[in-house]
Amino acid sequence: MNPLQDLKDIGYVIMWAIMGLILIAWIIHEIKENAQNRYYWLGRRDGWDMHRRMMDNKAKSDQVFDYDKN
Repeated sequence: MNPLQDLKDIGYVIMWAIMGLILIAWIIHEIKENAQNRYYWLGRRDGWDMHRRMMDNKAKSDQVFDYDKN
């Protein structure tokens, strides 16, 4: 065999391995970033829903215990 060809083949294997690792790292990064954004907005929605329920409960209890109104 030709030693120069062997080095060239090893170089291609290393190059494709590095390209594959970069691609896998990029995919993992995108998945992680999308998950963070998704759960951030889910948390915001849950917080807003809780706030709205608390304000609705307060308004209802203020109506029941409004002694000046009666």
